[in-house]
Amino acid sequence: MIPGKTPGGWHLDYNGRGVLPEGERRDAARNRRVILATARGLFEEKGVTRVTMEEIARASGVGKGTLYRRFPHKGLLCQALLDDPTREFQEETLRMIGDPGGGPVEKLERFLDRLVRFTEENLGLLYGGYEPLSGSERLAHLSHPARDWLRWTVLSLLRAAERAGELEGDLDLEYLATAILAPLEIDLYYHQRQVQGFPCARISAGLKSLIPSTT
Repeated sequence: MIPGKTPGGWHLDYNGRGVLPEGERRDAARNRRVILATARGLFEEKGVTRVTMEEIARASGVGKGTLYRRFPHKGLLCQALLDDPTREFQEETLRMIGDPGGGPVEKLERFLDRLVRFTEENLGLLYGGYEPLSGSERLAHLSHPARDWLRWTVLSLLRAAERAGELEGDLDLEYLATAILAPLEIDLYYHQRQVQGFPCARISAGLKSLIPSTT
């Protein structure tokens, strides 16, 4: 089973936490909604890296203490705003994997195509959420629940492809799953798109070329 999925549906947010309980205090829930809506608007208007926490507090009408208690740094705001698109992406992936049509390698290629589009659509939030991290936090990012979900999705499809005889033999699939995802590390992806000007189609094609299929 792909991590993050429970019998009752998706219950993990982008940061690996349970979704907010229905019993959350009304004022706290209101503050959260206002902060996130304000941050989203400012991020879309100016770009994530050009917006400060002070601007968000001022524009949302909440005190800086309230903002920092809820979101100690801008990266956590970005992660909260990624919750909904991440869940949609996960649910879409489950439907695709469960589709009886197509083999494991084909599904892996479709997944990588969609992952590039997801990264592109959410590039500001992904980069903004990673930018404030340093030291041990950057290392912890490698075992982030969202990243683990990606790795296990790729690994499960690679294992299915191996069983189906669609891959070359005697491969270290756990290492390969990580290697296939490595080009989508956000710093590298951001550099390729914003500095080198690689189109998304080129990045997607490059990722798929890393799959050692027998076809």
